[in-house]
Amino acid sequence: MADPRYASRLRYLDAADVDDAVASFDGLDVVGSDGERIGEIDGFVVDAGARRVNHIVVDSGGWFTSRRFLLPIGHAAVAPDRKSLRTDVTRDALRRLPEFEADRFSEFTDEELHAFERHTVIACCPDEPLEAVSTTRWGYESWGHYRQPEWWRTIHYAPERLRSIASVFAASCSADRLATVAGRRSH
Repeated sequence: MADPRYASRLRYLDAADVDDAVASFDGLDVVGSDGERIGEIDGFVVDAGARRVNHIVVDSGGWFTSRRFLLPIGHAAVAPDRKSLRTDVTRDALRRLPEFEADRFSEFTDEELHAFERHTVIACCPDEPLEAVSTTRWGYESWGHYRQPEWWRTIHYAPERLRSIASVFAASCSADRLATVAGRRSH
C-alpha cells in the first residue's frame, strides 16, 4: 500500500542535476533582501506527484558548522546577472527558519509537516495570518510562499534524478564521517 503521508511525495533534486539554461544553480549564492549573503543552493525539494518545487535547500556554510534550511520557492528570484538567487526575506528572519534535517523531514507525519510549515511562515512572514497554513489541507498550489516562479517553469530536470530525502541524509552522514576520519588522520 502507498504511503499516505504528504512528506512521502517529496523528493530531493540536487542543484547540479538542474538544467542550467537560466543559471548554474549548483552552489549559487543566496542573498537576503538586506543584501547579505545567506548561503548557497544545495538542492530543491520537489513534490514528485505534482512536479512542482516547494523549497530551495540552502546551505548556510561556515568554517566549523553548516546549517541547512528550506527556503520556500515563492520567496526567491534569480538576480538579473544570474550570479545569485535573491530572496525577499532578511538574513535575520531566515535564521529563524527551522533547520532542514533530512532524516526527520522524510519521516514527518502530516501533522509535523503542517507544524513545520507554520514555523516557516512565522519566520519569514511574521505579519501573515496563520489561518491559511493552519488547516489540515495542503495548499502548496495556492500559498504565496510556494508560487512557482517564472524561472523555474523554464527549467527542465529528469524525473529519474529525484532522490528520496532520506538518501540525502545518508549521503551527508557518510561525508561527515569521512571528514571526521580525515581530520583524525591529519593530526
